[in-house]
Amino acid sequence: MLFLFLSIIWFSLIFFLICLFLYLRKKKNNEILYIIIPLICIGTWAIHFLIVVNHFPYLYYSDSWTYYRSGRQLLIDPNRVYEEKNEFWLLNTYLPFFLMLWAISLSLLPYSISYFIWYSLNYIFAVLFVLEFNKILKLLGVKEKIHRFLFLMVISNGFLIYFQFLTNQSKFLAGTILLFILRREIQYKKEEKEKDIKYKFITYFLFGLIVSMIPYFIFLLLIFIFHDITLGELLKKENLETYGLVAIILLAQNFLFFIYPELIFDYYKVFRFFQWVQLNSVCYYLIFIDEIFIIPRLAKYLVNLILMIFMYEIIGFLIITKKLKIHEKFSYFAIAFIFLNHLAYKTIIILLPLTVLFFIPFFYQDIIGRDFIKKNKYVLIGLISILGIYLTFDTRIELLNPNYPNLFGGGIGYLIFTVLLGICLLKLHFDKDYYIVETKS
Repeated sequence: MLFLFLSIIWFSLIFFLICLFLYLRKKKNNEILYIIIPLICIGTWAIHFLIVVNHFPYLYYSDSWTYYRSGRQLLIDPNRVYEEKNEFWLLNTYLPFFLMLWAISLSLLPYSISYFIWYSLNYIFAVLFVLEFNKILKLLGVKEKIHRFLFLMVISNGFLIYFQFLTNQSKFLAGTILLFILRREIQYKKEEKEKDIKYKFITYFLFGLIVSMIPYFIFLLLIFIFHDITLGELLKKENLETYGLVAIILLAQNFLFFIYPELIFDYYKVFRFFQWVQLNSVCYYLIFIDEIFIIPRLAKYLVNLILMIFMYEIIGFLIITKKLKIHEKFSYFAIAFIFLNHLAYKTIIILLPLTVLFFIPFFYQDIIGRDFIKKNKYVLIGLISILGIYLTFDTRIELLNPNYPNLFGGGIGYLIFTVLLGICLLKLHFDKDYYIVETKS
């Protein structure tokens, strides 16, 4: 009962902060409120879990425990990091570089200290995540603070935020780095700056860190590398140097694979297991249907195989095409992953903000009142759908007893909001030429 009461308090506080901003938005003293309020909202979800963990100590051993123990294993016997007998082998999908960073830092400390240092860093990364997203909104032409506030509040509240602190994951770190890379790329394009070797080294080194945390983001790296290289320039000397630089960075970061070759085969077993899970599971928004109807395994396998092939075709198109800007490619990648891949739920906290960027070209900013709602109805419904996904409680982790209110019925809510989001995305995509012509007019 206490935790339900706390949840009501948090939601009331957030509602009050939104009303405060709307009341003060025409005054000069709200210059920074639009960015501070989303950061306070994230802080409320972080504090909520700190209260919960005192009553449920087993939540203390979450993803950070996997990082911590795997880092220590690297120091003791690296050959056993991905071994099947290792208690973390099914959870340890991280490449050696990320685990090595833990091995030489937080894994050297007692876990109690390491846990709270990482927890504090998680909040810092969450703050930086919002700040980087705000900078991208500015670069993409979202001028009014009230409009940026709208986008920032969508990605700063709900169960997805709470879940990051519940499991003490690394997604805010990966998301912050990814948005930083994307923001710099947009900025360089806008200012027509030349990318020197320093820019490329920093960018691809950080991308290597992202891939070490989320291996299937290797597709985003490929999209990034080839997004402005035409087929006729593939073998150009400058581009060959870029490929070589990327290869050297990735190999140097994960040099343990060469020192301990058995790690490659053990990691392949982990990769193969997740491929099996991916082909025999349903997407997160179809969990509700899967719980009611017993879907034959063969049917799941065939459907997922078709979806995977379709997703890889989309990724291939995004790598080849030059008609889309880099943030648009990232958005399409996120949308494809959300709708076509079972593993999307693992990084949906990063994929949804990338999806939000899809709405910006269709966002009418120069009108107010009813006309604003009428012109932006599909954008607003899409944002409400994303907020609904953020708020919806994931019934699959009910055993963790996170004491978050079961909003929108779990899987039912995911299904409704994801389908609604898909309808809005399709409508805006098919009306794209109309929007572009009207905007220019």
